[in-house]
Amino acid sequence: METNMMILAGLGLIVSAVATWWYKNKGNVLKKVADELEDRIEDLTGVDIELDSVIDDVVSAAESVADEVHESVVDSLESGDSLEEVVSDAKTAGEEALDNVDIDVDALKSLTVSALKERLKAAGLPVSGKKADLIARLITASSK
Repeated sequence: METNMMILAGLGLIVSAVATWWYKNKGNVLKKVADELEDRIEDLTGVDIELDSVIDDVVSAAESVADEVHESVVDSLESGDSLEEVVSDAKTAGEEALDNVDIDVDALKSLTVSALKERLKAAGLPVSGKKADLIARLITASSK
């Protein structure tokens, strides 16, 4: 049992350090990632797109999942669960949180048709149709 607690304490310190770094640097990191992806896509396709909002959505969803897993781990540890139970609970919490990640329909509705088509192109989906069709296609793709 003492070994498990030492492992968990070490993992806790590592996760804490990574989380602190992430929250301090995420703006710069995301900007660099978005810029590099945009440049690469433009080089390959000739299409100039803006990915900042897409990347923000993905990061927000990932942070939400990470928060749920963290809460599950804390609850399991406080309950005195074994390391195996902590891992199992964290996995279950992560899977449930992923199932609950939704596309913000209001955010999609506020996008221009051009921006919706850019998202569809990036996802490898057809870009034809009315705005409502484009939104529906993005929502359907995100739920798969």
